[in-house]
Amino acid sequence: MKFSKVLLILLSLILVFNLAACSSGPSDVVATIGSEKITLPEFKFFVNLVKADMESTAGLASATDADKKKFWDGNEGTEPRKTLVKTKALEKLQEMKLLLINAKKEKYKLEKADLDNVKSSIDQLIQQEGKGKRADADKAVQQKFSITLDQYEAIFKDYTLAYNKYANDLVKGLTIKDEDVKAYFDKNTATYDKEKRTVKHVLIMTQDSEGKALAADKLKEKEKLANDILSKAKAGTDFDSLVKQYSEDPGSKDKNGQYSFGKGEMVKEFEDFAFNPNVKEGDIGMVKSTYGYHIIKFIKTGTTFDSEKDKIKQQLQSDGMKSMIDKWKAEKGNELKKNQSVIDKVTV
Repeated sequence: MKFSKVLLILLSLILVFNLAACSSGPSDVVATIGSEKITLPEFKFFVNLVKADMESTAGLASATDADKKKFWDGNEGTEPRKTLVKTKALEKLQEMKLLLINAKKEKYKLEKADLDNVKSSIDQLIQQEGKGKRADADKAVQQKFSITLDQYEAIFKDYTLAYNKYANDLVKGLTIKDEDVKAYFDKNTATYDKEKRTVKHVLIMTQDSEGKALAADKLKEKEKLANDILSKAKAGTDFDSLVKQYSEDPGSKDKNGQYSFGKGEMVKEFEDFAFNPNVKEGDIGMVKSTYGYHIIKFIKTGTTFDSEKDKIKQQLQSDGMKSMIDKWKAEKGNELKKNQSVIDKVTV
């Protein structure tokens, strides 16, 4: 598990991605891209997704309604945030629709195993949100995302086809040479030395697998455990052994809890500790994020090629995918044609 703003989006997708091409009248069409429509329910969902990500990036995930309102009444640069969130949502939807268009051209389709996974996810959602009752789960979904359970279920199929199947195959087909990865690192060495931080951490989760906060009594137990681990770490107990024994982060536990990252890659609280100008090698502290308690040991400023090479390869693959999608956007017939009157009806 990586504690980044990207992860917040991915967690939301796992919890929610289920909306697809339900039939829509003209009044429900937000935009068109070629043969694909962006429906009003899809747009509402992606607006909520982007909105949550922007709040998290700004450190407002647990802020008061008043603080959030102040944030959304403001601008990012010269653009009102309420406008920006819609722009970003449309960009994400345009990308997904272009992937769908090309997936269908290449005869991609969902197999039985894919459909079984969708059904299993919906059954789990109904159990968790509606205690086994679909009607109750539907109400919960509408309250959270302004869409019905059927709409919520439907996009999962589109998303699975576009990303889990088609885009995944495209990325695998992008050959990234080792020498290109090394060249990228060497070219950006100064940036890595200046802007990267390496830490180790123990995570004590305060939410369940669906992202919900634990009950009050469980939270107290978690807080006590986190403070006990912090005391042990400061008293000189081997940090790697604490990671192995206690950490609930599967993404770093097998790497002794280590992460190397730059600004904008991790949640705010994690970064605030790592990029504190007064922090020194070996310093130990604890922060609390939406995920839980992080007992952190600062390792160093800068990073190494070995710790960055996998991320660089992923970055180069991502760049390749972006170039491909940008090419599709420029092709005749793939223009994003907006229905501004419908867009304006969606409130932020």
